[in-house]
Amino acid sequence: MSSPRKPWTVQWHVGADGTVIRQRSKGDQPHQQLYGRYTTSRRLGIAELDALDDRLARDKKVIGGFVRGLVVLTAAAFACFVVGVVLGWLGVDAARYLVAPGLIVLVGAMICAGGGHGLMMSRWHRAWGEAGFESPNPVTMSAREAHEIVGAPGAVSGRRTRVERA
Repeated sequence: MSSPRKPWTVQWHVGADGTVIRQRSKGDQPHQQLYGRYTTSRRLGIAELDALDDRLARDKKVIGGFVRGLVVLTAAAFACFVVGVVLGWLGVDAARYLVAPGLIVLVGAMICAGGGHGLMMSRWHRAWGEAGFESPNPVTMSAREAHEIVGAPGAVSGRRTRVERA
């Protein structure tokens, strides 16, 4: 029996100098805290950062539904293909009516998976860019440095949000 996994939380911080930091936490201990500094093209507020998180969460749900549908379609096409091959080995003439469509749908699903991935990455990068980020990739920073920025007068912090993966 495995122990229950602690959920991740994320929280945005904006330093008095405009430094944007995202804190990812798996607990309250220092070794359970991760900090990333982002490069931005303009000064951002906490409301804009929380709105970015909301937009990314909505996009994740849409893409998740697309992926689940694609997995179901792929599983059905694969089952159709396998049944057709087995029936073909058994000498059933109707097997070709299962093999060809199954194979066509499998190839189509692979093409859709590639296109879906490209669409997802495009939307993700666009969301970060429109929110004022030069890059969606943070630079990891030490907890000491992050605490100095976050604890300084004029720094503001956003809401803590539970996430599946940080």
